[in-house]
Amino acid sequence: MDTLSLHFRFSALPSISPGARVIRRWWRGLRPRRRVGAGVAVIRSEAVLLVRRGDNDLWDVPGGGADAGESPEDTARRELQEETGLSVGALRSLGIFPHRHTYLDGNVVAWETHVFTADFAGGEPCASDDAAQVRWWPLAALPGDVSEATGTYFAALAAVRA
Repeated sequence: MDTLSLHFRFSALPSISPGARVIRRWWRGLRPRRRVGAGVAVIRSEAVLLVRRGDNDLWDVPGGGADAGESPEDTARRELQEETGLSVGALRSLGIFPHRHTYLDGNVVAWETHVFTADFAGGEPCASDDAAQVRWWPLAALPGDVSEATGTYFAALAAVRA
């Protein structure tokens, strides 16, 4: 079969109707997109490094979404480097936290976030990428302006530090 007949054959398929497009978008909206993410709580003495996110102005551990084929550990390291300029040694798993997040545009994502802890290895953190601010917070006085998911990370961190 030559290229011309292949092109004609596939271009002759009926297009999807506008009504079917609306139904497809509605159906996708019922099933949130699934994503894997990772973050790392860097610990220095009795403080943890947090970033103020640029998208929602809330405090969080440095982290973000995994690239295709990227392990959670590699994601956590990459995001820490991108958002704060820091690198760390050994990562310890704090847990896997499933949660939903609705973005400002209405997009809903079902996240599976792997959160790690790591000891501070030196350097001066600097906010970059999508972090608006970076700050060391005392573990005994963590900020309240956080997402529900970040609140669960804090509770897990408090449990392992006790």
